[in-house]
This record gives sequence, structure tokens and C-alpha cells, in this order.
Amino acid sequence: MLKRVDAVWTQGTHIFFRNMGPTPIGKTKWTKTNVYEVTDKGNFLLGRIAWFGRWRKYSFMPNELCVFEETCLREISQFIEEETKAHRAKKKAAKA
Repeated sequence: MLKRVDAVWTQGTHIFFRNMGPTPIGKTKWTKTNVYEVTDKGNFLLGRIAWFGRWRKYSFMPNELCVFEETCLREISQFIEEETKAHRAKKKAAKA
């Protein structure tokens, strides 16, 4: 079960999502969409969630040697779905 703590933090059962906002790509470019860090309760970085243009949705990019069980995977999936829907709704509202 995900709990939105504030605009930056979302808490899961065993993991946390931190909204990093748009982040730098190289020296002069920034991402157009938000990037999220996924950490455990000890603040160990498990991976990142970022917009994946070819799939036109947010996707999870795990760090090496991280282990996930079904609850974490379910919550990561739920977070990705919610953020993708929110991004599309925001984009659609901007066009209107």
C-alpha cells in the first residue's frame, strides 16, 4: 500500500520513493520529466524510476545486485502506473 507523505516522498511497505524533479543529463541538459529514487528503509538506493521515451511511460531501472520480493515489485508497479497516468493527464490538460 502506497502512502503519499508529501510532494517529495511516497512510502511503501518496505521502500520509499523520492521525487528528485527534473535532473541533469550531462552539463547543459535536464530531463523534461521527474526522476524518482527508490530506496529501502536504510536509505540504500535500489534504483530509479524515470520516463522511458520509447515506451512513452515511466519505467524502473534497478541497481545491480538488488533483490526484490512481491510486495516491493507490486508497489513499484503501482507507483509507475500512477505517475504515468498523472503525467499523461497533466500533458492532456496543457493541450486543452
